[in-house]
Amino acid sequence: MEDPALEPYRPFLQRRIRSFMAERERICTHYGSLRAYANLHLTLGAQRVDGPSGSLWRWREYMPNAESLWLTTDKLNFQRHAKYRFKRCANNIFELELPPDALEHGTYVELRLVAAHSPEAQNGASQNGASQNGKSGSAKALKRVPAFATWVEQNAAVPEQWCARLWAPQTPYRFRHKRPPRTAFPRIYEVHVGMAQSSLAHSGNSVGSYADFCRHILPRIKACGYTTVQLMGILEHPLYRSFGYQVSSYFAPSSRYGTPDGFKELVDTAHGLGLAVILDIPHGHASANTEQGLARYDGSNYLFTEQQNQWGTPSFDYGQEMARRFLLSNCRYWLEEFQVDGFRFDAVGNTLYHDFGADDDFSHVGRCFYDKQGQPRANVNGELYLNLANALTHEISPPALTIAEEFSGMPGLTCPPEQGGLGFDYRFAMGIPDYWAKCIAEPRDMGSLWYEMTNHRPYDRTISYVECHDQHINGSDAMIWRLLGEEMYRHMGKDAESWNISRGLAFYRLMRLITLATADAGYLNFMGCEFGHPEWLDAEKHAHRQWHLADDPGLKYHALADWDKELMALVQRHLPDFAQPPVFRFIHEEKRLLAFERGQLLFVFNFHELEAQKNLLFAVRPGKYDELLSSDEQRFAGHGNLVVKCPPTAHFTAPLPDRAEGDIALYMPPLVGLVLENSK
Repeated sequence: MEDPALEPYRPFLQRRIRSFMAERERICTHYGSLRAYANLHLTLGAQRVDGPSGSLWRWREYMPNAESLWLTTDKLNFQRHAKYRFKRCANNIFELELPPDALEHGTYVELRLVAAHSPEAQNGASQNGASQNGKSGSAKALKRVPAFATWVEQNAAVPEQWCARLWAPQTPYRFRHKRPPRTAFPRIYEVHVGMAQSSLAHSGNSVGSYADFCRHILPRIKACGYTTVQLMGILEHPLYRSFGYQVSSYFAPSSRYGTPDGFKELVDTAHGLGLAVILDIPHGHASANTEQGLARYDGSNYLFTEQQNQWGTPSFDYGQEMARRFLLSNCRYWLEEFQVDGFRFDAVGNTLYHDFGADDDFSHVGRCFYDKQGQPRANVNGELYLNLANALTHEISPPALTIAEEFSGMPGLTCPPEQGGLGFDYRFAMGIPDYWAKCIAEPRDMGSLWYEMTNHRPYDRTISYVECHDQHINGSDAMIWRLLGEEMYRHMGKDAESWNISRGLAFYRLMRLITLATADAGYLNFMGCEFGHPEWLDAEKHAHRQWHLADDPGLKYHALADWDKELMALVQRHLPDFAQPPVFRFIHEEKRLLAFERGQLLFVFNFHELEAQKNLLFAVRPGKYDELLSSDEQRFAGHGNLVVKCPPTAHFTAPLPDRAEGDIALYMPPLVGLVLENSK
């Protein structure tokens, strides 16, 4: 609200504030808190409750368009029976009560419904209700996996079929470890449980498991120096190659990798290692599958709009209170049931804009508020949902992290709702990977490099990254592959000589160092990129990671992994410095030089491929500068032309007339980054 550049858009921000404040007050007045409001997972679906005659099962479903509804189970051979027919109650709720022995842990369950209006049911003759044996005459009954199922399995014999199972173990999982405290400057490791399996163990359609992830991947992430694990593909999804972005069952951790308790153990194990766990959740759209998902759940659009998004999947209708409550309940469920530490909200732009931000480069901030025709484009109910989701997450777990994956640059994503923001803790700097891809294709000027690395509003906390899963899937190539190509298969031995490999690895090390060194509030790495994993990712042949490459000291992959560990250790040792913003010091376009300070640290880069600087002079804060880290050391697959010694080489500044700064003189070989500390 204090940004003068946003003055023309103040009415939009004020409306956002009023909308959130009014809705929060309404919810708290009627329900007591946001947490109490987000309770659909505790009232709908299968619940074990105490009735007048003792314990029983109470199953409720919200189905406005359903005419009749039954529960079927494997014990009933999935046939409809009168005793398992729901009764319609008020507010579009169907309810069924069953004795305690009717359902047990592991029971296969499925819903059958006759919709009042549904294209799927038109093939049936009439929709006349039930006959004497409880079956619905000649009407076509639709199959559905229950919306609040917490355990959903794929049929091994018929892969396109999925069925829910009741998860009600006699001995619930008990967490052994508390959530770790929030860390400053989070270093996030993005990873997919199934595709993180070792290539040495991968065969056919095999996928990694929660148990394998606990044993092999979490210790690796911890040893690399990361603080937070960002998990893709946990919410159940029928299409494996969607990487988890077409969710069918929002309350079920994917059974491909194990059981719900297996996922709890994963989170618990991470916490025991001091790692936070955040989930990648697609709350903008869902799977288009009907039998397995929410699409046309009751034969109607259900919780979705009629509008098609860019993926051709259903988009949530945030104007429906039940849609907002469903998604808020989903946030609460994962935070409380599985003790996760927050969320990465996928495709936030699809929630912010009623036109999904399609076909727009958002070249001006005004495009965040008006479309090309000059019409307001905000999805005001989508904004309201995001504000409520962030407020709820932090009400339940104040240390939790919420991150927006948002492409348009909407101002204030990380500001509090009371100040016109949307309440996220961080947003991703999505332009940086695109910029690096352009740099690899064709060199860019140094001014644009500094601009892109530091381009964010001071009140928007951003997380930077060289690449994430987007640069590895759907036919995209990892940055290392764009730099080195097929030579990676032949010249990555420790002693192998190749100009292309040498140049590419040097540039790769610089990419990662400067992205980390300029990152505003945090840093992200995609699994395997820390050692330059040589291949892309898909759901079949390349649904794995070649971890053994990083473990072999005879390979340059091992050297890249060591470089990444040094970068993470640098941050950990200098958190107070990384809490301060980068301060520009020097740039030279023709010689491709750049230098900046951050706290007591000085970062110097020579991006020229051939020209060394034997006596580079530029002004910095006065003091004694010790060399801390060089990207050119041989242990990082460098040439060894600039090596940090023990004790470190010290550089003293020379006074400058009429200036508070002093000159520093440095030797900088080609394609090298150097980190120094002002020890005064």
